[in-house]
Amino acid sequence: MYHIKHDKRAEASVDLICAGMMDCLVEKSFADITISDIQRASTVSRSTFYRNFDRIEDVLSLMCDRVFEAAFSSGSEEIRQEVFSQWFKNAEIIETIVQIKRGDLLFESLRRSAARFGRFEGIEQGSQLYNYLISMIASAMMGIIVTWVEHGKKEDESELKAVVGQCFAALIAFGIV
Repeated sequence: MYHIKHDKRAEASVDLICAGMMDCLVEKSFADITISDIQRASTVSRSTFYRNFDRIEDVLSLMCDRVFEAAFSSGSEEIRQEVFSQWFKNAEIIETIVQIKRGDLLFESLRRSAARFGRFEGIEQGSQLYNYLISMIASAMMGIIVTWVEHGKKEDESELKAVVGQCFAALIAFGIV
């Protein structure tokens, strides 16, 4: 879990840690990255890392939260477009999550972000409907992203959005939804 104080110094350190993680991902696979690697790349101390994060996966969780935060706080009515746009800008994070088979990070991030930004107004947070809706969205999103990564990220943002639209239309046509 991450636990970041909301002061400029702590936030600056966290930004350095996230940038250090991204630098490390360019050079190594996630499994080979150590806290020492992130520390060196980010120029923060080991104690600063542990003041903000319990483990390396928590950095990915925060990065996922930031992506959803950017999409959900955009104010756009076209949330699907915002989510796709943000994830395309941050494809390295998604690729890492797919490679380490940690879709749960994406699921939990979506749950936290949806609750924080009230994107599902009219549906009580924590209710059965809310939990299933978040589960369906996260599962669909992860499935789409995994397929996109596994197929070599051939589609650009607009092509992938169109394919997803066609998939939903097919679900409706086949009476699945």
